[in-house]
Amino acid sequence: MNYMSKLNNFIAECGSPEPVNERIVGGTPVEDDRFPWMSAIYYNNRFSCGGSLITDRYVLTAAHCTTKPERALFRVQFGIHERTKPTGTSVERSVKRILTSWYNAFNNNNDIALLELTFPVAINNRISPICLPQATTTYEGIRGIVTGWGRTKTGGGLSGTLQQTEVPILSNRECRRAGYWAFQITNKMICAGYLEGGKDSCQGDSGGPLQVLNDKTKRYEIVGLVSWGRACAQKNFPGVYTRVNQYLNWISRNIKDSCLCS
Repeated sequence: MNYMSKLNNFIAECGSPEPVNERIVGGTPVEDDRFPWMSAIYYNNRFSCGGSLITDRYVLTAAHCTTKPERALFRVQFGIHERTKPTGTSVERSVKRILTSWYNAFNNNNDIALLELTFPVAINNRISPICLPQATTTYEGIRGIVTGWGRTKTGGGLSGTLQQTEVPILSNRECRRAGYWAFQITNKMICAGYLEGGKDSCQGDSGGPLQVLNDKTKRYEIVGLVSWGRACAQKNFPGVYTRVNQYLNWISRNIKDSCLCS
């Protein structure tokens, strides 16, 4: 079986939502264990970004979260809900390697990174990977969920509790016709949010997932990474995310040494 086939088959193991139990601006607290792939990334002991576990030793996040000078100062926490209160079941790993894909800080293009952990994490009901997205699906018109510990309003403080909010995924054409200049929205990006504002990702949510629940498999897929936007939840300026399915070949090449298993 080739590696892409393994990725496709992995959908039976990844992205499984915990029994429910809505960051984020206009969101609500997440129930404990609801999104077991959610990762908190720290630099020099300070929380900096969100991330998503995609195998037992790789975390997907935004490239702009990894531009700090010392890789050894990064660490990642898993299995946490209250970010300021890690529990006995939470897990922490340092970062062995950071991989990016031609990230352009000037126009935010290719804002994606893989963090290779120093040691794998044990996959269980509290810590498990999210599924990768479908290669050819645009996800337009589908409602996605953004999760993170970011600011709950522009200029506000970071949230200690993991938050979530639901936002509609827009076509790139709709996004280019909103408040952004058309050239700012590339095909490597995906927009989500309400044109009237009110709900959005914000500072501190960077790198975290925009995820959708696949109606057929009942598994969550990571379709976007919180990347950039104008302020937070502003009218005509939806959040802009890295479009993950544009990078599936790059991801598959770089995670071959990890385990797609439970």
